[in-house]
Amino acid sequence: MSFVKFLGTAGARFVVARQLRFSAGTWLELSGTQLLLDPGPGTLLRCRKVRPPLEPLELSGIILSHKHLDHSTDVNIMIEAMADGGLKRRGVLLAPQDALEGDDPVVLRYVRPFLERIEIMAEGEIYEVGSVKIRPVRHNHGQVETYGIILEAPEGRLGFIVDTRFFPELPEKYEGCQLLVINTVLREWNPDIDHLSLPEALEIVKAVRPNLAVLTHFGMTMLRGKPWELAAQASEKLGIKILAANDGMTVDAKDWA
Repeated sequence: MSFVKFLGTAGARFVVARQLRFSAGTWLELSGTQLLLDPGPGTLLRCRKVRPPLEPLELSGIILSHKHLDHSTDVNIMIEAMADGGLKRRGVLLAPQDALEGDDPVVLRYVRPFLERIEIMAEGEIYEVGSVKIRPVRHNHGQVETYGIILEAPEGRLGFIVDTRFFPELPEKYEGCQLLVINTVLREWNPDIDHLSLPEALEIVKAVRPNLAVLTHFGMTMLRGKPWELAAQASEKLGIKILAANDGMTVDAKDWA
């Protein structure tokens, strides 16, 4: 079975710090290749607590979109778990350069030998992990090097628009995605915050017109607005299937085919 599972749907520091939603990452299985995107706080625990449990030893790779803590806190323990406590050298890590180098790398050096290989992401490059091709998309997220992700697999083209400020070229970068997942922190646009708002997310959905769009990574204003209701209203207005993710939600490949 091919699927995308949202282990956590928290975005913004207050929702994460108070754990109003879980802040774990997103687990994908595509044609037998299992990947983990952005292992934030509590990812390993959530892998063990969901039903059925998810097995880190079955992961082929971990993708780190950027080094902010709500996306990277569990990256080291998930690398170690993927490598059977460091006893096996296995798996791939894809990460931005500043997550690995510089003054504040978030990937500890002692876990790096547990990996089969490390790929430093760059826009325009294509990385292969198992049956999946991975294309990074450079985002605009303050001073932190950040990449959205396009995955190409037999099940289709999947886009993950992670944290970013809106810019005019953003929708066209995700053209052709059948599943489009968008981190939607804000209910209303705020020029001082480098995150997408709901109106901006819907502008992207309208331009891309995926078979299924999923909103996730909610801040406080989105939670107060009841994201499931906001998504249902937008879906009816645009004539495009739009869902608001909840913790533990699984989307099967048939839902975006």
